[in-house]
Amino acid sequence: MVMELTPCRHPVEGTLRPPSDKSITHRAILFSALAPGTVRVLHPLVAQDTLSSRRLVESLGVKVEAGDDEWILTSPGPSQWKSDTTVIDCGNSGTTMRLGMGLLALSSSPRTLIGDASLSKRPMERVARPLRQMGIDVETSQVYAPVMVHNRGPYRGLSYSMPMASAQVKSALILAALGATTLSEIVEPYPTRDHTEQMLKQMGARIRMTADHHIMVEPLQDWRTLDLVPFRVPGDPSSGAFWAALAALIPGSSLTLKEISLSPRRIGFFRLLQQMGARIDIERESDTEDIGHLTVTHQPLGGVTVTPEQVPDMIDEVPLVALMATQAFGDTVISGAEELRVKETDRIQATVTNLKQLGAHIEERDDGMVIHGPTPLHGGSVRSFGDHRMAMMLAVAAAIATSPVILDDVSSVAISYPTFFEQYQHWQQGYAFHD
Repeated sequence: MVMELTPCRHPVEGTLRPPSDKSITHRAILFSALAPGTVRVLHPLVAQDTLSSRRLVESLGVKVEAGDDEWILTSPGPSQWKSDTTVIDCGNSGTTMRLGMGLLALSSSPRTLIGDASLSKRPMERVARPLRQMGIDVETSQVYAPVMVHNRGPYRGLSYSMPMASAQVKSALILAALGATTLSEIVEPYPTRDHTEQMLKQMGARIRMTADHHIMVEPLQDWRTLDLVPFRVPGDPSSGAFWAALAALIPGSSLTLKEISLSPRRIGFFRLLQQMGARIDIERESDTEDIGHLTVTHQPLGGVTVTPEQVPDMIDEVPLVALMATQAFGDTVISGAEELRVKETDRIQATVTNLKQLGAHIEERDDGMVIHGPTPLHGGSVRSFGDHRMAMMLAVAAAIATSPVILDDVSSVAISYPTFFEQYQHWQQGYAFHD
């Protein structure tokens, strides 16, 4: 669906709880399949991506009771998973497919994972290759989906240094490692979001992380020893980032994002906003959970250097960083972000193409981009490339442009933030957020 977006300089004010966290919802759903019994998921994100993970576990025999703000998932456990569903559609969800490869390694029945046109262009050998090293049979279609996973018998643990920083690859290997016969060690080049490690440890899995990015996973002898803990899903900082960007860009704005994940591996974007000059205030709900409230207040922005070490903590927000850099004083250099080229679209190329179309002074590099600011943005026609985060970044760009922006398709926001444009229009009408 094409949408014309008009400039709007209303201050962004009030309190907003972003949609529930997509990464945590995915994991809560998938991990519910691991042990026989019932798991409660409080405040799950209901969106196309997370429904793909729900379909996957339902195909294994997990029963899902979906209430208004709670899902109750009951699993027979890996030894009793259904074997009659041999093809599972992951839709657009890379998390479902990649973590699903690790999960399905725990089953002796062969299954094939398929996806939509976008997902079928994303590399899957990065998961398949180390799984094969463990002795699991994995077939890809010229490195892409469809992916067939078949555990033909006991398989060994692995010692593996990851060539790229990827929470999805790491999580898939951790899941498979739980079913191995020996200890596994996984080494990351840089730390990535650690929801998988923390949530599985909550369930009683023996996982140890070291300061030098080594993750040791002990095999589980009996799935019944896992604790069926409830998972509370906080607000998603990556979804809240779009509103935070607007608040940082528009004078007079001060917005509080309520009940969001404050995991250090998830709020790199907000640390960078602070580095650029925005005011960031954080209020934690408790000392035991990384959940709380984060307030963004407008102040003039300056250019920054984004290093490869910083990128994993803001991997989903890099296009937003580029947009904000167009309004910052000085140059912004982003490097070490080559992983963006294998997301829903090539996000480096898409970001540079779209922002240039709106008048930005931006240069593409193999692993990132350079932005020269500040530069006023004008209207024009832009493309989401079927990417939900690209569509929402361009909506933020349209708000600060000097004339209307025509966005070719906004339907992709249903993947992670189905109510985004409804809330966007509410703000454009001059209303403050109240949540």
